[in-house]
Amino acid sequence: MSYLLSPLRTVLIYFAAGVLWIFLTDSLLQWLAEHSPSLMLGGQYAKGFLFIILSSVLLFLLLSKSRRSIRTLEMAYMRVFRESPQPMWIYDQKTLEFVDVNDAAIHLYGYKLEEFLTMNILQIRPQEDVQKVLDATRFTTTGFQNFGTWKHLKKDGGLLYVDIRTFGTHYKGREVEIVSIADVTDKHLAYEALSRQELLLNSIINSTSDLIWAVDDQKHYTAFNNAFRDGIRIFKGQEVHVGGPLVKGDSEAEINRWNEYYNRSLLGEVLTIEESLELEEMGLAYSEITFHPIRKQQRIVGVSCFARDITQRKHQELSLQKALDRYEMVTLATSNVIWDYDISSNTIHWNNNLTTLFGYRKADETEDWWLHHVHPEDAPRITTGLTIAIQEKRHTYSAEYRFLCADGKYRHIFDRVFIMYNDEGAPIRMIGAMEDIEDKKVYVEELQKVAHMSSHSLRRPVASMLGVVGLINKDNLTDPANLPLLAGIEKIAQEMDEIIHTVADKCNMIFKDVVDK
Repeated sequence: MSYLLSPLRTVLIYFAAGVLWIFLTDSLLQWLAEHSPSLMLGGQYAKGFLFIILSSVLLFLLLSKSRRSIRTLEMAYMRVFRESPQPMWIYDQKTLEFVDVNDAAIHLYGYKLEEFLTMNILQIRPQEDVQKVLDATRFTTTGFQNFGTWKHLKKDGGLLYVDIRTFGTHYKGREVEIVSIADVTDKHLAYEALSRQELLLNSIINSTSDLIWAVDDQKHYTAFNNAFRDGIRIFKGQEVHVGGPLVKGDSEAEINRWNEYYNRSLLGEVLTIEESLELEEMGLAYSEITFHPIRKQQRIVGVSCFARDITQRKHQELSLQKALDRYEMVTLATSNVIWDYDISSNTIHWNNNLTTLFGYRKADETEDWWLHHVHPEDAPRITTGLTIAIQEKRHTYSAEYRFLCADGKYRHIFDRVFIMYNDEGAPIRMIGAMEDIEDKKVYVEELQKVAHMSSHSLRRPVASMLGVVGLINKDNLTDPANLPLLAGIEKIAQEMDEIIHTVADKCNMIFKDVVDK
């Protein structure tokens, strides 16, 4: 307020002094006219000159004071401009040349002040932005303007992202723009990285056939992928929208069931459920759905959901259950050892025939226990064959090997394996039936001995007999030379009879063992 009153006070003082001057000088001139008329004219001139001199001195003092004030303000402004932590510069609107640059901008861009003053604003821009800068400067006006985010180049070639605000004014007789710079490089790069991450995430969730969606605590959709949108459109005949309510179920029971899932998850529970849907072309389809609470600052604000098609897995499980049922029936009807290997947990379950056949009351439920009891000479062949079967995605595998019993002896077994795979083609379960073939191996060996005896022991007398028969005089059977040959044939026949009885006794023994067992 004192600044506004100073001119008024000066005028009033000047006015008062002028009025006083008029009355005093006029009185003095009147006195001179009465006492010294000759000095009247000189007094009038002196009055005028003195008034001009005093007015000039007063104006000089006022203008000097005003000039000092303006200079002080300019210096204060330039100091604020120069020392401001905000990068700033001034450029000529016509030539685009830098007029002045503050210390913060010098530090940020790496140029010296002398270098800046030989440059224009286009020289700190990437080449591809030059035309855009020229177009933007055509619309500069006096007053404040916000030009948004631009790319700038530092002296070392580094790239900056800056927010630009300008103020058009006059400076030293030139039309200029005062430019304020805000370095937002880190923020911009973080935003770009976040945008790329968002784009990648969107690409990932939209490239899968699994259904992904999320709802808020009011059960309105906050996000979903293309598969979910298309699935709802196809199977429900409805459209979903971000911010929209849940799709309507086909029945009141279905609506209540899904509301319960969401409510439980909003209370902090992680749910995994299975849903089935009857399709005209595919039959019964199954899906596995997971509900996860979404937390923000220790508060549950929504639910994220993930659904995937498990129809193939369910069919495999049904097939497996049928296989298990068949194996249970086989277990009851035969003495085979049935085992069930869960690959994900590396556990094997054995039926009671493990005790009956191999004498083990209890076995460790791990793959290592089984492999440790396979004969060392057979183990590499068995594991390699099983690995190849899995690589070829075969569902069955069988092998013969020796297995260590509780009494420390090895027995020959024949193992038949059924392999189950998940949706990704990885093995998740195997079912096996171990048949004890030790007795069969013994029978086969004994029969092989009998076959060897029959083929080799009988061959020699038969060959001898054929040779003797060839010497008989068939044209004259009464030839006395035939008598020794006939005696030889009789002896050979007796030998063959003994061999035949031996083979028969051996076969009877083998068959008796089979019946007894």
